[in-house]
Order: sequence, then structure tokens, then C-alpha cells
Amino acid sequence: MSTRLAESNRVEAFSDGVFAIALTLLVLDLHAPQGESGHFARALLDQWQSYAAFLAAFLNISAIWLSHHDLFTRVRRVDTKLMCANLTLLLITSLFPFPAAVISASMREGDRSDQISAALLYALVGFLLPLAWIWVYVYLARSPQLLTDPGEVEYMRRGARRSCVSLVVYPLAAALAFVEPVLALVAYVLVPFYFILSLAWLPAAQGETAEHEENQAN
Repeated sequence: MSTRLAESNRVEAFSDGVFAIALTLLVLDLHAPQGESGHFARALLDQWQSYAAFLAAFLNISAIWLSHHDLFTRVRRVDTKLMCANLTLLLITSLFPFPAAVISASMREGDRSDQISAALLYALVGFLLPLAWIWVYVYLARSPQLLTDPGEVEYMRRGARRSCVSLVVYPLAAALAFVEPVLALVAYVLVPFYFILSLAWLPAAQGETAEHEENQAN
């Protein structure tokens, strides 16, 4: 039985909406300082952990969006299995505001045990994310008919290997929480930079390269 294929534009537009909402929800955990008159500057500084948790989740979701956009420049069609894999990726992405809020609250009001638990929760969500990415990449590597060019199969294989970095990094970052919870929070801020910077070095999609060469020739 043949599988029905559809244009990828609708999936990408829906995904962009989810990313935008997830990013917007992050700011809801930032609150005006509650302090005595004349001490707002100090109260703002005392909330630095909340800003760090916000930044970690914002950068993580931003890295996901950038990777997702780059991925879908190479996808021509989608089928039901790819849409399910994409929905799983969106599900995990939409969870990030929750562990970010938990970390923020634990740093402000909790004890060391609370902070460790919050850091482990964030690491759990972070660990689930590359599993969803690997599902997407591996499925597309095995489904070249969905791609703009069969040569993009290698891009999908590299993406799956790159995602494996998080499977190692997040457990290591979580382990830092047992030494000092703040170190784990700093690690969560730094991890997305690897993926954001790695995207800058990725080659253009095959279709974009061919279009560029055609325009140059004309």
C-alpha cells in the first residue's frame, strides 16, 4: 500500500508556531522583584539564577528551531511517520519552560536537595530531546524520497551523530549538580552554543546550492 505524501510547508509552519509559543512562555517565569523601596537593584541581582534558567531554555529552544529550519530546507515531502516523529520533537521542546521554571524556583527558594532535583529534571528533558532528533534524522536517512535531493541522506546521518553529543553531555551536566547545582545551570546555558555554532558550518542544502549555481550562471 502506497503512503500518501504531502508538502512540508504546513508541518514547518505548525512547528514554528509551537517554537514561538514555547519561547514566549519562558518569560512568564521572570518576575518583578519583591523588595523594600530603594533595594530593587539588589533584588534584581538576587534573581540571576532565574535569568540563567531563562537563557538556558531560550538558547535550547532557539537551537532546536534553527536546526529544524535547516532540516526542512532539505525536506520536500512529509508522510505520517515523519509527522509523528516531528510531533514528538515538538512535545519535548514544549516541555522546556517547565524544568526552566522549576530550576528558577529551586535556586531562589529551595535548598540544595531541591536544586539537585531541579537540575536532574532539566537534564531528563534535555536527554529526551536528542532521542527525538535521532528518530527524525534516521527516518529521513532511510526515506530519500522525502528529501529535496538524495544526496541529503548524508546530512541526516551527520545530524543523528551530532545529536548523540547531547546523550553524553546532559548526564555529565546533571552529575555536576551533585557537586554544585549552579555548575549544572551554567552547563545548561553553554550546551546549546555547540549546536548553534555547528549550524554555521553546515553546507547549504543541495537544492539551494544548485539554485545558487544556476543564478550565477545566468
